[in-house]
Amino acid sequence: MFVAYDALLVVTYHHSHRSRNRTMSSSSTTAPNIPIRHRPIFDGLETGEAKMAAAMEEYQNLKDADENGLDFANKTSMWIAFERDIESQREDRLFNDILAKHFSEPYGQCLSDCMAFGLKVGVFDTPGSNIGLGMEGHVMYSAARTRLINDHIEKWMISVGGNKQVVNLGTGVDTRPFWLSCLAQAKSYWEIDTDSVMKYKQARMDGLKGRGEIPRPMCPIHSISMDFGKDSMADVLTKIYKFDSSIPTCWILEGLIMYLKRPDVEQLMNNISKLSPCSSFLILNFSTNMPHTASPNIDEIDEILGSSNWKKVTRLMSGEEGFHYNRYPEGKPANKILGFAMYQKEK
Repeated sequence: MFVAYDALLVVTYHHSHRSRNRTMSSSSTTAPNIPIRHRPIFDGLETGEAKMAAAMEEYQNLKDADENGLDFANKTSMWIAFERDIESQREDRLFNDILAKHFSEPYGQCLSDCMAFGLKVGVFDTPGSNIGLGMEGHVMYSAARTRLINDHIEKWMISVGGNKQVVNLGTGVDTRPFWLSCLAQAKSYWEIDTDSVMKYKQARMDGLKGRGEIPRPMCPIHSISMDFGKDSMADVLTKIYKFDSSIPTCWILEGLIMYLKRPDVEQLMNNISKLSPCSSFLILNFSTNMPHTASPNIDEIDEILGSSNWKKVTRLMSGEEGFHYNRYPEGKPANKILGFAMYQKEK
């Protein structure tokens, strides 16, 4: 489950060790629309090597599951909530996630801080690239990818008539049904994640409801616990829950397949295809730096889906036209690692 970040941080540690002077100097080129946030974890640390060591130490502490069963992959949901809250507080915000601030504790800021340097060196502002994101790369990426998903959900909602539904796989602590207005057009919204994540989320939701701090959702929500490495999604949805596979479905896979093994991803794609009638839509977040032993690469996923009558609509890398939203330095090459692919079911 940790393969993506383990591999990334090991590689970036060596980059920072060899290129610490270059990596430190690039932080001063952060673009004007990308504000720099103070990260206490790096206070007093002057070299890239020292910053990476501090980040790695914190990362190692976060890898172990806590007393509630939340492992590293589970904890990253709070990381995304924390960074969505940062975006929601901007005057020029791309969206307003009114609940994100309630779902970032206790790991959100810690993860955002400790991962910032490794992701800067290895993904968003690699040595010598002079992209200009500094350590704000993932914060900006979180904002842009949230808006990208929102926009594609809305476009799909407009294009498909009649009953339709949305399924968010690996939903984490996503709260779109409470603030994304286009979801009012959905018959239902299904959110699926591990038991530990869903229990954490429900406990937070119950607290908000008790204080009267949660709005009415845009559509009915179905919350489901599932282990993607053990359970068949098709069996869980059709045999246990009243999932209607006859109506078009928009599937959201945001930050999920990076944590799954190859057979699990292949089974997931096949199950999605079985449950998707014509006009269904798939929003897939992918990474190009996964080891061959991990999830299939994006070209392989194209083939798997293509064999089940999915047509690729678009593939966008972070920073490309259509996937920057003024959260990526102008005139700089697009990111080569993190992207999204969109697919439409044809029959």
